[in-house]
Amino acid sequence: MDVIRRLVLPSAQGHRHACDDLARALFGVVCDGLLAEEALDVLTTAGPTIWIELDPALRPWAYGYRDSRVAAASAVPQLSNALAVALAACSRDGREREAALRHPLMGTDVRLLPVLAIRTVDWAPAVRRHALRVMAEVLIHADAAMLRALVPVTVRLLDRQRGDSVTELVRQALLRTDDETLSAVRRCEDLRGRRFAYTVSLEAGRMDRLQLTAAALGERDIVSRTRCAEVLAAQALAGDRPELVEELLDSGSARVRVEALTALVRLGRTAAGERFLADEASLMRLTAQWAVRRAGGDPAELYRQRLAPPAGRGARGLLAGLGDCGTRSDADLALAYLRDPRPRVRAEAVRVLRRLGARADLADLLEDPAPVVVRNVVDAIRAAGPGVPAERLWALLGEDRPRHVRQAAHRLLTGRDAWTRIRADLVLAGGRDEALVLRARADLAVWCARDAATTYQRCPDELRAHLLDLLARAEHAVGEGTAHTLRWVLGTRA
Repeated sequence: MDVIRRLVLPSAQGHRHACDDLARALFGVVCDGLLAEEALDVLTTAGPTIWIELDPALRPWAYGYRDSRVAAASAVPQLSNALAVALAACSRDGREREAALRHPLMGTDVRLLPVLAIRTVDWAPAVRRHALRVMAEVLIHADAAMLRALVPVTVRLLDRQRGDSVTELVRQALLRTDDETLSAVRRCEDLRGRRFAYTVSLEAGRMDRLQLTAAALGERDIVSRTRCAEVLAAQALAGDRPELVEELLDSGSARVRVEALTALVRLGRTAAGERFLADEASLMRLTAQWAVRRAGGDPAELYRQRLAPPAGRGARGLLAGLGDCGTRSDADLALAYLRDPRPRVRAEAVRVLRRLGARADLADLLEDPAPVVVRNVVDAIRAAGPGVPAERLWALLGEDRPRHVRQAAHRLLTGRDAWTRIRADLVLAGGRDEALVLRARADLAVWCARDAATTYQRCPDELRAHLLDLLARAEHAVGEGTAHTLRWVLGTRA
């Protein structure tokens, strides 16, 4: 049992060797009734994929192959317990699989329903037809527990060639069940199963306003949450009922907020747009700008007014909004925020300057203590073209600098000519920072594989001597093959 518990998780994740070992362990406990029940309970808690992965492992992979450790246990032919029924239903012999499907436990034990679902897509027509008949009988009186066990498995079987039939049976069962049971299935732990239950519920109109609002505000699955918001928005538009979506404006999901605000604007309620001009979600911010324009306002002017005095909370969203609809003349507003104490605000100010096409000296920010700021500064400098003197970048590459500063200098130096790139790589490769050593080694390997043969620029004599010296010190880090290629290139480019 300890082996079974240890192997369940890797088996559910699709590790074939773990599945093979788990299959042997199951055959080892199936003859003991108590252990067989315990093992089946463990499998049931492993999620909907465990039987899908275990099914092929219960049969020898090569025709005629027999593993003594997976020999048919005496309890399996006798079908003396639920685990034995499940193992027999996964047998290589189609007659044994069909016999297992006739066992009463196959239609009454919830733990066996995933195996029954898998047999509905069996490659043997007789087994498949019988499994579908049993499944149809089971689903006539299926309760919430049965449906919660079946839905996550059948959704995954839809990916198979013959998965349509069982999926349609389960869909019809969900439509026949009462609202309380359908709501229970929508709360199942499996994301794909929950999403399928929501799809069926929404298509059939089986969710009222309170349920739709609760799901749009609290459902963990963003797809289902957005679909519920879309239904509420459609109902609001059809019935001219803005109150249906007003509550959704406070959702933590940007997609839901966008659906709500879009519906309100189409209903003529444009006043809500100004409230979300500083939203950090781009799509919501753009929707808010559209709402302000529909109301006759100018969002760019509103951003200027709010950013002119030092903005506190919401400064990042206001800066991003200015980047959405401002002009190059607004760069001075963004420049003031390059000294803001909040790293995210400084990073946004850099992004805005880049988006507005404004030219600004950002070299000092290459030594910013926040990596997010430095990354954006590098992007802005690279977009504007070489503007930082190489001597300053070489100084920033020194080992006395923080890692993110050295990495930024490396990115800017490797974007120049080939010999500067090689020198920067060798400097990092000869250092003590393992992360930067790996970065430099990978870049050198890429250059040797892709660019070395087409680099025709002559290497200056004084630089060649320096590169060879750096290579001698970093050869252990870059590898023998890369070092050999570099020496050959440096020799032929004399």
